[in-house]
Amino acid sequence: MRKLYHAALRYGSVGTLLIATMTCGDQRATTEQPPGSPSLLRCPVAQTQTTTTLVTALGGIVSLGATSVKIPAGALTAATSITLTIPASQYMEIEVKANDLTSFLFQQSVAVTIDYSRCSAADANKAPLSVWHIDTQTKARLENMGGTDNKTSHTITFTTGHLSGYAVAF
Repeated sequence: MRKLYHAALRYGSVGTLLIATMTCGDQRATTEQPPGSPSLLRCPVAQTQTTTTLVTALGGIVSLGATSVKIPAGALTAATSITLTIPASQYMEIEVKANDLTSFLFQQSVAVTIDYSRCSAADANKAPLSVWHIDTQTKARLENMGGTDNKTSHTITFTTGHLSGYAVAF
């Protein structure tokens, strides 16, 4: 690894450094997070729910109850199959995919609302709640998406330009 790093520096190639980093074993984050990291909101559910909707360039909404993805007009360049899943999990998480791809970028931001009303009042009232982009396999927190927490409706809404796995954290 050290030789590859020095070669990348010598040749000034970010691509070489990136390849060197990628080839040195699995660098994925694990569920162990640094001290002070947010904790995922625990709201166990035993059954997976999923829905798929074809959304055009005119926009649309994909929803499961009060959990939804609102796609504005112009966010897509072509009709796209959007799948929203609330997996069987111990956490309040969702997964959103476009055309079954593991990642997808929109032309403009979409609004995602997560309904956490299944969570206990004690857990749901923890403040401040936020949404995190997560690795759906390890549950590692990858990026804080922020969000507006509505304690009255037990929902949190955030905007994003990409789709993947998300979870509510405190």
